[in-house]
This record gives sequence, structure tokens and C-alpha cells, in this order.
Amino acid sequence: MKLQKYFTNLFISIIEEEDSYKLLCKVVKKGKLQDKFIKNFEIKSKDEKLDKEMEEYLISMQEKYSYTYIILLLNSMGQGAIRGVGKEDFEKASVELKSVRTVKFKTWSAYISFIDLNWIQKIYAKVGIDLLYSPFAVLYNLLLGYKLKTQPTLYILNQEESVTISVFKGDTLYFGAFYKISKDDVLGSVDIDDWENEEEESRVEGLASLDDEKNEEDEEELSNLEDLSELDSFDMDTQDEEFSDIKENGDDILSDSQMEDVSIEDIELYGRDLEIYKFLNKALKEYYKNDLYESDFIEQAVIFDAYDMSQEMMDSIENDLLLDLQMHKIDISEVVCDLGIREVYGEL
Repeated sequence: MKLQKYFTNLFISIIEEEDSYKLLCKVVKKGKLQDKFIKNFEIKSKDEKLDKEMEEYLISMQEKYSYTYIILLLNSMGQGAIRGVGKEDFEKASVELKSVRTVKFKTWSAYISFIDLNWIQKIYAKVGIDLLYSPFAVLYNLLLGYKLKTQPTLYILNQEESVTISVFKGDTLYFGAFYKISKDDVLGSVDIDDWENEEEESRVEGLASLDDEKNEEDEEELSNLEDLSELDSFDMDTQDEEFSDIKENGDDILSDSQMEDVSIEDIELYGRDLEIYKFLNKALKEYYKNDLYESDFIEQAVIFDAYDMSQEMMDSIENDLLLDLQMHKIDISEVVCDLGIREVYGEL
């Protein structure tokens, strides 16, 4: 690598979005950025083959540059992260070591199923993947860029197609969950004709009762976080809750006249926020009630927003979930590409 630094290196990060692949390409020589450009390719079908146009483009880039690194951010469900690095930790988390490939960090491990890994290898068979990152690994590296919290803190990585939720105390993982978000899920969660029937729960009482249960049951643990410097996923059910800013004084969320002014984008954004809010509620319930985890009380939340989180959503996190909130806007393509550059140059 010492000599390679003096040659031209091309780094290509690939982010799969709802309808397209976003490729960020960075040309680096002697540790300095020489060029940067973006290519987008429509996702025509999600099968075991890469779109021909994108495949040919990647091959052409590999032929043009002597050193080319293709970097992929994992977004499949067969990934996760757990607290601990030993065989007994995986057994405790009910993860079969023979079915996953693992990456170990200081005090926790990330993993991906061989099924998902084989699927990725088939799709990129002709071009290959040089670096594969878990959203939890990305989230971990993002939080390391700030002053580490001395108390358990909720971290959220918000992307177009997914939301990654974790709890870290310092650089130690307590809990993690990965959720996929699709347009069908978003629109399915918003029944325009029946919004007023959305089940409303007592947010404050709910969290207070969880804290009471924690004290009564000897403070339950939580350590099924899924994280990997290459993959992560965790599945959880959802529970319906509305945002305080969207429904006021018991009135319907939107009147018929107001609905005429609402675009499909507005509906999708509301539905997406509702889905994320459900995920947050489920994750917090799992964290506080599952005795697998150390469920120390959470007072702070940090969001790394790579897509579009509304102000209403942020207000709900602060007011309904009683969390002090910090927001950091990020470009996920830049973050993943720079992570690959740092790893190749031995800076991680």
C-alpha cells in the first residue's frame, strides 16, 4: 500500500435507493482528491443479476484505473450485531455461527448470513465487491467522530430505504435494530380514509411504565444489537402511534379540504415518519423489556439523517419519547466512500 498511494486510485461507493443505484466515484492520488463524480442507474429488476448498463460502467472504470475499489453499503435483512465477541455471546443471542460470517470489534460483533452474502456475490459476480459495510459499522464510525456519550444514547441512521437504530454507551454497543422501508409499506401505513382510527398510545406513560418495570425487574438487559463493519439487520414488530403535531385537540388529522392540497410526496413523508416512529417505539420496548439487554435509561438521541426526516418527526422524538435530540445531516455516499478510502489507506 505504501507504493500504491503514489498511483491513481478510484473508489466507488454504491448506495441502493428505492428506484436506483447511486454511485459516488472519487479519484485519489497521494492521499489527495483529484476528481469526484456521480452516476445513477435505474433499478429495472431486483434479481440475481446486476443491471447490464451499470455492470458495463463498473467494468470500464476498473479497466481505466489500475486500482479500483468498489464499496457497497449492505441493506439486506440477514445481517445484525450483538454485544460480545465470543461463541457464548452468539449462543445467547440465538445466532448460529455456522450460518453467518462475523466481524469483531472491541466489545461487540457484526455478522451477515451466508445466504445474503452469497446473494450479493452472485449479483456482483463480474465486477466483485472490495469492501462491504454494515449500516451499523457506518453508524459506529459516525458516532466516533463526536465526543462519546457517557450515558446510554439512542443513535439513528435514517436512509431512504432503511432506518438503523442502536444504543451505545461510549463505544460499547448495548442494542441494535435494522428496519427496511419501502413505498408499499409507507403507503400501506397511511389509510387516508381512516386516519382518525390510528391507535394512539400514551407515550409518556408508556415510557414511564417501561422504566418502572425496569426498576421492578432488576433493570433488564439489551444486547442484541446488530452491527458489522459490513452488515446488519434486526427485525422487530411495529406499533401504531401518531405524532402530536399532526393531530391536535382530538380533531381529524386532515380535513377533506386540506386533503386536496396534500401531494403524494406529503403523504409518503407522513407515512414514512409514521413507520419510523413505530420502529422506534418497538425498539425501545425491546430494549427496556427484554432481559437480554442492559436497559439503562436513555435520555439522549442522535440522528444521522441521510434522507429526509421531518420536523414533526423530530418533535415527536423529543416531546413524546422524552429524549434530548441532536441532528446531523449527512451524505451517506460520501460517508461510505470516505470510510473505504480510510480503510484502504490504513487510517481505520
